[in-house]
Amino acid sequence: MSQTDCGTIREYLPDFAAGRLDVGAGKVVAAHLPNCAECRAELDLIQILLAAPPAVPATLVHQVTTSVRTSRRSTRRPWWGISAAAVAALALGIGVSTDRPVTIDGSVPDFASEAEEGELWLSDDGLLAGEPSFDGLSDEALMELLEELTSEGAG
Repeated sequence: MSQTDCGTIREYLPDFAAGRLDVGAGKVVAAHLPNCAECRAELDLIQILLAAPPAVPATLVHQVTTSVRTSRRSTRRPWWGISAAAVAALALGIGVSTDRPVTIDGSVPDFASEAEEGELWLSDDGLLAGEPSFDGLSDEALMELLEELTSEGAG
């Protein structure tokens, strides 16, 4: 590897120092290090940092645990405050809903009218909705179908 590969090698150095690189990448880094003093120096620094993790000050630990315990406590709200908020929301809702009277057209469109007795579909969309079509069947075929349906219903 040449000296120009130092940028790529430096990206791998923390994982190399921690032993997290795969075998192929580890060999590439190991082959580069004897020829590059800068990368060796950076690897030495990374190894020093990994060997001596920073200690957390005891006062900081106490402050963090105290604030976590304090934030977990539920704040109690008085019942009257919640009730007042509910009444205010209700009053606002009533005020908003009664601002403008809305007139509703009482006429019903044709497609929403009720089906007359014996009428299966309200329009010609029965084929789209899965209505069987018997228009092309002869009288004999219709009679056979009727017999099959009545015999299945009885059995």
